[in-house]
Amino acid sequence: MTYTQLLNNALEILDEKGAEQAYCFMKEEAPKVSNANQAQLYNFTYCFAALCDKTEEAMGLLKEAVYNKGFWYDYEYLMEDEDLSELRKCSEFETIAQLCRERQEAAQAAAKPVLVQDNIEAEKPFMVILHGDQENAKITAPFWQSAKELGYGLGFAQSSQIQVSDGYLWDDEEQAAKEIAHHWDTLAQQGAKMEDGVLCGFSSGGRAAFYAVVSGAVAPKALILLAPWLPELEEWTEDLSKLKSAGTKVYLCCGDADEDCFEGTEELFEILDDNGIEVSFKLIPDLDHDYPENFDHILKEAVSFVGE
Repeated sequence: MTYTQLLNNALEILDEKGAEQAYCFMKEEAPKVSNANQAQLYNFTYCFAALCDKTEEAMGLLKEAVYNKGFWYDYEYLMEDEDLSELRKCSEFETIAQLCRERQEAAQAAAKPVLVQDNIEAEKPFMVILHGDQENAKITAPFWQSAKELGYGLGFAQSSQIQVSDGYLWDDEEQAAKEIAHHWDTLAQQGAKMEDGVLCGFSSGGRAAFYAVVSGAVAPKALILLAPWLPELEEWTEDLSKLKSAGTKVYLCCGDADEDCFEGTEELFEILDDNGIEVSFKLIPDLDHDYPENFDHILKEAVSFVGE
């Protein structure tokens, strides 16, 4: 089970079977998952414990996360989220929240855009890959390793917008576009094969990647967008001139069980196709908001489309 599958399954259990079952699921399955944001695993677990009136256990998990592990959580979230209403009645909660606020302010002050390079060489095609919401480069990297066998170097971009320990966002699309453009310039200076540069993204990373191209911040050979989250789709597709002039191909992949992203991905495909932009849409039956199990095969298909 992947990290994303774990979180999706936990939320589904919460909705269908209740907080008690969701809590037991997290306690049982979370320790088995690799490449996860450990702070978020604690977050899901103590929230479910609080929701099923296990207040003492929930506080114990929160204290372990903050005091023992050194994690922090967004201060406003801690003080306002309904799931934590019972925990806020505990005398020590305010102390924990204040400590988190101090760590949050320090982390935000120190945060900077990062590009983790893997096998990028001069005169070689490359992919720059953007993580999903509250994820990071480390979580993202394992999914894309097969691209190296297809001749691509990999660059895993990590946003400077941080919301939780090791959990980054692309919420500010203008800032994200500037960071992506900076990474693009860095690779150009290193001699990477820019005419074969591909920009990729999962979920909110797909949103940031798409905006970076339609805004003209970068002009990659292609976009590979996996389950892109596109709430501003109509606004952002009013003018596709920069995307068209760049000749950027677009490969889309999304599951039809993805309640947040399927409709937007399908609509984007239709808009791009209607505007004469080369686009391909890989529909994955029954897939929720996650990477497909056969993503290596899909990535090979995407590279083939990009290279046509």
